[in-house]
Amino acid sequence: MSGWSCQFEVNETCLRVDGAYCRPGMKGCILHGQVTFHDGIVPMPTWPPGHRRNLGTSGSESAPQLEEPRPEPK
Repeated sequence: MSGWSCQFEVNETCLRVDGAYCRPGMKGCILHGQVTFHDGIVPMPTWPPGHRRNLGTSGSESAPQLEEPRPEPK
């Protein structure tokens, strides 16, 4: 039997995934794509109730930019 601890986990939340509950292998986790689970399902990040996500400032992912509607040519 072995144990593992993550440098990004603080009080059961992940600093790397903007304070989401720590779920090893979730998108954004340092284990994402490095491990395979017996059920084949990659866990999705979940956040504590009331947590305001800081979109667009975590790592390489950014919030989608919405384009201004363009006027139709005359």
